[in-house]
Amino acid sequence: MTNSFPVCVLRALLSWGACRIIMSNPQTSVIIPSYNYGRFLRESIESVLHQEPGDLEILVVDDGSTDETPSVLAAISDPRLRAFRTNRSGVAGARNYALERVRGEFIAFQDADDRWRPGKLSRQLDLMMAEPSVGVIFTDFIRFTPTKILTNQFTFHPELASTPTRQAASGSGRVLLGDSFLNLLAMGEFPILPSSLLCRRSSIGNIRFDPRLRISEDLLFAMRIYERTTAAFIPEVLLEVRRHGDNSSNDIVEMIWAKIEALQILGAECSPAHRKPVHARIGRCLTSLGYRHFWDKRPLAAAGAYGRALAYPGRRLHALSRLVACPLSLFVGGRNATYPGG
Repeated sequence: MTNSFPVCVLRALLSWGACRIIMSNPQTSVIIPSYNYGRFLRESIESVLHQEPGDLEILVVDDGSTDETPSVLAAISDPRLRAFRTNRSGVAGARNYALERVRGEFIAFQDADDRWRPGKLSRQLDLMMAEPSVGVIFTDFIRFTPTKILTNQFTFHPELASTPTRQAASGSGRVLLGDSFLNLLAMGEFPILPSSLLCRRSSIGNIRFDPRLRISEDLLFAMRIYERTTAAFIPEVLLEVRRHGDNSSNDIVEMIWAKIEALQILGAECSPAHRKPVHARIGRCLTSLGYRHFWDKRPLAAAGAYGRALAYPGRRLHALSRLVACPLSLFVGGRNATYPGG
């Protein structure tokens, strides 16, 4: 009995000291922006807090929410949680606010309505530690609704199977060979979802999310990182992305325009060696947009998209042939048509 009290005190002090070390010098900083997602936020945060290793910090930026978000954050007592509040700066501004305050060597992102699966962080960190040249890692993920699990995302990345890669030195990951930027730019779907990414802080450097973009700010951010470092991926579902009525990606045409806007910014600032492929991808997006308008029986909108595509290399002949066929859209198509991606 006489020795138990000092032992308990010593253990408490050691635990407190370890916690202080983690809070002041965490290995990983996880950024979660949130606006009126209080109904999902606790589940999102807990999916990160339960990760191993636990020496991390979570920076939640409540971007002026008017729902229960403040009370949700106040109810979480874990000292690894750092809560901030901004005044409607948008998702780009909220993430940038947190980026200026991170303390970890590695930076990850999580959306307030998503969930990390157990093992996500440890698998990505293992790969990072084993591969010093790798600066960013993405993973496979699934989307889910309240009633069902949807197809995993790598099903929409068939190019990954033919992209030159090598086995990572640790774990089941693959390291991209050659130019990561060009390899990922060519894919039908961009592997740029922030919640799947783990980045070295040194690879991000001064890169920030562009506040001019409301939707595809993540595309521009990720491609800027892919241009400056080697990328790798883990072909395992380690993230669950929630689908609901408030998702920003529900309007397909708006999403294509957002991609085009992000790619135009990227093309203006990227290296000369990458500029032509970026412009070719813009032309690809514009022809995809024209195709969607065509099947929606909107010939003038389709002709406008195809006409703009003629200014970009790589898809001019395809765009021209589609432009000639635009009047036919009055007799074919419909809202149930299946569209190619951009």
